[in-house]
This record gives sequence, structure tokens and C-alpha cells, in this order.
Amino acid sequence: MTEKFDKDVDEILKILGEDADRKEIEKDLKGYIDEFRLSAGEAKKLVLRKHGVSVGGSSEAIQKPIKELTPMDKNVNLLCRIVFVTEKTIKTDGKEKPIISGIIGDESGTVPFTHWEKGDLSLSKGDVVRIEHAYITEYREEPQVNIGNRGKVVKLDKSEMPEFKGNGFRPARPCKIIDVGESTGNLTVVARILNMEIREVTVSGEKKEVMSGIIADETGKISFTCWGTSKIKEGDVVRVNSGYLRKWRGMPQLNFDAANVEKVKEDMPDMVSLQKPNTVTVEYLSRIGGMVDASIDGVILDVREGSGLVFRCPDCNRVLQKNICRVHAEVTGIPDLRIKAIVDDGSGAINVIMNRDITERLLGKSLDKCMKEAKKAMDQGIIKDQLFQKLVAMPARVTGNVTSDDFGLMLIATSTDFLKSEPQEAARKMLEEVST
Repeated sequence: MTEKFDKDVDEILKILGEDADRKEIEKDLKGYIDEFRLSAGEAKKLVLRKHGVSVGGSSEAIQKPIKELTPMDKNVNLLCRIVFVTEKTIKTDGKEKPIISGIIGDESGTVPFTHWEKGDLSLSKGDVVRIEHAYITEYREEPQVNIGNRGKVVKLDKSEMPEFKGNGFRPARPCKIIDVGESTGNLTVVARILNMEIREVTVSGEKKEVMSGIIADETGKISFTCWGTSKIKEGDVVRVNSGYLRKWRGMPQLNFDAANVEKVKEDMPDMVSLQKPNTVTVEYLSRIGGMVDASIDGVILDVREGSGLVFRCPDCNRVLQKNICRVHAEVTGIPDLRIKAIVDDGSGAINVIMNRDITERLLGKSLDKCMKEAKKAMDQGIIKDQLFQKLVAMPARVTGNVTSDDFGLMLIATSTDFLKSEPQEAARKMLEEVST
């Protein structure tokens, strides 16, 4: 606990008395401020309430419908149905902590939620629950429900709330694909299905059929999962109602129920046109957290260590370090070429991985030739040096799927092309500005 919190802790201790544990107070206060992103004032109130001291306002929670939630609500009860749910692990104070997040809905609308104190609770899509003592925060100008250590989630019989129909929510927001990643739930999207497959998954021990693939409009593409089966097929233009967003393998994904998708007759570019990549900025990708088949026009700022001639484990394909695989120990490696670059488009920088085919084309030589040169020089690092000299400060267009994780954005390139439209001098100037 830093000194700036000492005054707050002292104020709490004055109210609670000498018997209160200072370390426990510090831990609770830090948790509310750092983990739940509460103000110091709100955090102090919650610490005092935890120790039985009521501070300002009523301790009674207010029952509200979802559409009436605002960031001013700090103690609300909700009767709702789980629209989507996922479990994940976060790190706090150096320790791993399981949490539950997803989307809940009632007859008035939908809203994202996070349960920060999961415990033994297990939730499934379709569960009807009563959420008690939740507090509301705001993200991208939309409310989010938070359940902390004061909160409680009680499972109810599903008859307590009727199954939602597509038109049971408040009017959904019409969305273009390019805007979906910055939204949360209750979306309406009109797009064309580029590809699709039907597969069987097991959810809470129950086998279900889902349809998944890629849909697109003139602004972009996004992967989708449709729960249940529908008569829609590849090439159809469809309207998705009551869609909601989740993250899957580091990329935004649109989810919806089969009952909420229908084939429509609306103007939409043809399949060939929609297959083309969409050019976006790194800043936009940072906001939405990833994208299918994105193109970025920028300057190659760096060719990082681990680029050039590498050797991979024959069993797991990991890159070896001095013939050692971190999983399979010492092995005889398989040679490969790759580029680990950083590309800056003026709005931000992104890590880019390029495979052997792209590396050979940009370098102008084959893997076999690179092997011979490295063997002659007795230094495989010369290939990385050649790439650095050839690529750094070059304007380029990189295209591929963009994912995000704790380390930032990464684009796995399907193509890389040098750009002729931007003068070389301008590219070098950008590099100098970033380096200073």
C-alpha cells in the first residue's frame, strides 16, 4: 500500500477503533481501488460497511430493470437470464483468481456483467438468476454490472422468467461490422455469410449443434457462432437480431441464437468483393481487440530477435534455442524462415509474424540458399541481419488475422507487400521520430 492511501486507512481505523486489523483494511481498500476500479471515497464506504458501519445512504438494494441501469447505481438487485457466460482467470496481487463474465438480459435489454468473487458458482447460458447487491460501472459509455464480495448470485427456476424471443428486448442497435467490436450486446447486423460449418459441441454435459464461420459487409469481416441450426447457407445475406459480442482466441466474435437470424433481400456487395481485406488502423484494432483479415499500411520499424533462419522441434514445432526444445529437450531441428517485425502506421504499432513463404519472397532467396550462406559464415544470424537491412524503414502493407492478449496486438501475416505510394524519406522520418 503506497503512502497516498495511508490517510484513507487512518480515517477508517479512527471509525472502527483500535481492534481493527490495519493489514486487512489495507488489503480490502487496495482491492476495491485497484481491482474494482472504485474511487477512494466509494472504497472507504465499502470497507466500513464490511465491518458493520453504515456510511451515507440506504443499505437497501434497489430492484431495477436492465434498461434503467446507470453508473450511479451502487447497490441494485436484478432478475435476469444468462445470455452468454464464460469463465476465465485473472492475476491480482500476483495471484490467479477465477472470475465469471458474460451478458445478462431481461425483457428490457441486455448488459455485460462480471462476477469478481466466483467461488463455487457455475452458470450456464439460459440460467435464470437473481443478482443481489451489484454495482454498475461504465465502459465505452455503456453500463456494466459488477458483482463483488458484497454481491450474491442466486439460481432460480427457469419458470421465474420466460424464454426470450428475438423481439423481446428493447430495439437493438443497427451495427456495421466495423462497429461491432466496440459494442457489447443487443446488436442488429446485416451481412453476407462468406463461409460456414456445422459442428457439435458439449455445453454443461449437453450436446448441441452450432453453426460457425465468417460474415461480412462492406466495412469488414467477423467470425460468428450461431447456437442451434438454421436454414441459412453460404452466400446468403442475413439479418442477425439480438447479437452479442465475445472474445474467442484473441479476436472479437459475434454470437446469436438460430431463432434470431433470418435471410433477407438487401443490397450487399457480392462474395468476391467481400473476400477482399479491409484496411484499418492500429488504433482501431487496439480499441476492438482484433479482426479477421485486416490490412495495415505502415512502416516496418524493426526486425526483432528470433527472425531469419530458425530451427523447429519436429514434435511440437516450437522454435529451438541451441537445439533445445523447452518441451522435448535436445532434438534435431527442422530449418525454417520467419520474420518477427514491428509495423507502425502512425496511429500505433503492432507485432507482425511472417512465415517462410513471405520471408523467402521479401528476402529474394530460398531456405536452401539461406542455409548455405549461414553454414559458410558459420553464423545463422546473418539472415536476420540481411532482413533488418532490407526491411527496416520500408513502407509496407501487411494483411492477416489480428489477435490480442496481455502482450498487445499481433498480426499473423497472410501477405506482405512493399508500398510505392509513400516516399522512402517519409518512412525514414517516421522511424526517426519513433526512435527518439
